[in-house]
Amino acid sequence: MKIAKKSSQSRQTLTLSRPAFDILDMLRGELPKSVFVQELLEKEKLRREREVFYRDAVAAYTPEVCRETLKLNEATPYVTE
Repeated sequence: MKIAKKSSQSRQTLTLSRPAFDILDMLRGELPKSVFVQELLEKEKLRREREVFYRDAVAAYTPEVCRETLKLNEATPYVTE
């Protein structure tokens, strides 16, 4: 994918390979291409943000935090009925 040379700075035009264009056309259904690509980019941005959040959360869940969580769970009363 590359930007067409004659594109203005405010509205750059992307060029796609034929296989990529065919996939885009198949996936977008009745949506205009520009709307579909914008939505696709927004979804991917959110997905990557969630991925970073979960990766950070897993890294923060150290063995010490795990032990503290287990102690807290054991000390928390619960109803059995």
